[in-house]
Amino acid sequence: MLQDTWHKIDVEIGYGELGPIVDWVKQNCSNNWNYEIIEQAGKQAGSYRFYFRDDRDAVAFTIWKK
Repeated sequence: MLQDTWHKIDVEIGYGELGPIVDWVKQNCSNNWNYEIIEQAGKQAGSYRFYFRDDRDAVAFTIWKK
């Protein structure tokens, strides 16, 4: 039986930066992905968790976000 595997990547994102990041993911990732807000950005950066189904998408996001 195959396991339902998602790659989980936690990132800190400043206020107003989430939209451009989501746009990048939409344009550059080919498989299922999602994100959740752990702590919303305000004066301080927020914590967000991105999930990727595909290994290549997870690696591309990790490299791009660094």
